[in-house]
Amino acid sequence: MRNALCNNDWKESRSYVVRATLVISITLSAICLSACSGQEPANNNQAATSPATSNATHQIAVIETSAGTIKFELLNDEAPKTSENFELLAKRGFYDGTIFHRTISGFMIQGGDPRGDGTGGQTATGAPLPNEIRRSSPLYQGGYQRGLVAMANKGTPETGSSQFFIMHQNYPLPPNYTIFGRVTEGLSVVDRIATAPTVGDRPTNPVKMNKVYIQ
Repeated sequence: MRNALCNNDWKESRSYVVRATLVISITLSAICLSACSGQEPANNNQAATSPATSNATHQIAVIETSAGTIKFELLNDEAPKTSENFELLAKRGFYDGTIFHRTISGFMIQGGDPRGDGTGGQTATGAPLPNEIRRSSPLYQGGYQRGLVAMANKGTPETGSSQFFIMHQNYPLPPNYTIFGRVTEGLSVVDRIATAPTVGDRPTNPVKMNKVYIQ
């Protein structure tokens, strides 16, 4: 079974976006333009910001790829077991040489499968990961934000293993995927990977993770 973001979630989210866009367009037509003159548009080139309540010091995961380096903070205060799982796998070199096997521009890039096709992966201990999704957390409000790092799964958070994805842009996914990281450097690298040519969602020239380690 393919270990990935659920295709139904993606399709339902796209349908939701279309419906929401129509509603917003109709609503905006009835609003005076001057009412919005003081507002600034969202900057989609920025990663998701840290929750205001978090004072934790986070470790940094480094992904050195054939397209450049991505760094992200491990959110061990939000998802301690999931963060530890990634850390242990990285320390044993599990991710070295793997590829980003699934990329969708405007959505996300996915990797962490030693088979390279979305069907493989394992946890660091061999035991299932717990469900560490807190729907009340700011991380899960308003969909999944650009630069967030989350675990792929086979339908429930407990089926996550080693595959993970990095959000390319904000997207209204349902809160079914444990968020355990946030990009701090290298969003331009995420952009390059996400916008490279594909056949379907498979990159024609997959980007390799040469080395993944924890600072």
